[in-house]
Amino acid sequence: MGEETLGEKSAAFAQELDDTIRGVLPGQFQIVSVAFEGRYVVRPAGASVREQRVPLFVGGEHLADFGVQIYLGLDSSGKYLKAWKSNLAVHSVLDRTPLVRQEFDAQMTTSPMAHWHIHADRGALSHLLARAHELRADVVRKPHDISSLHFPVGGERFRPCVEDFLEFLVRECGVDHQEQWEATLVEGRRQWRRRQFRSTVRDLQDEAADVLEKHGWKLTPPDGDRAEGQGVLNRW
Repeated sequence: MGEETLGEKSAAFAQELDDTIRGVLPGQFQIVSVAFEGRYVVRPAGASVREQRVPLFVGGEHLADFGVQIYLGLDSSGKYLKAWKSNLAVHSVLDRTPLVRQEFDAQMTTSPMAHWHIHADRGALSHLLARAHELRADVVRKPHDISSLHFPVGGERFRPCVEDFLEFLVRECGVDHQEQWEATLVEGRRQWRRRQFRSTVRDLQDEAADVLEKHGWKLTPPDGDRAEGQGVLNRW
């Protein structure tokens, strides 16, 4: 049997994400894998953008929605599934403006690859930004829009995962959850971090070998140079 295609890998990832979210949140939804610009996007099913969300309930009342889109392709080796971009957001049912957003874009150059957007206001921060705009308008372009700020959260390899976002919704926002939600998140987070660790090892093989050798492993390096993965160490 040959290697899985990108479509098959993406479909398997969609099922895995569906299982995770169902293990945490009640409600009707389905996570699907959809072809998108030569790659795939994993997201909730729905005909419109507003329908492509997971409902969030508090005490049985539908108060908000969870939006999740993860854009998938293959990495530079052509073997491993890679998330090139992702968008996680909470939307109130009262208006269209998101409440919070967590975004990742591997092609980002001027802003952090992984970051939070906070759609809120605080006078002291607005004052700082307004004064900074007067002095550095080339940097602070939207002093009255705090949601335009990109709060960095660990770059490509160490950014928060969907499980972290879901736990934030349960523990900090009080949304309704399934009985075994904690066990579901623990297992999902373990899988995510193992994958990220494996990817980091592929990017930084010499670093990984050095640590293992100091713990008693006997390793033989392969022939040829081992280029470090782009951006793992220096991109924000």
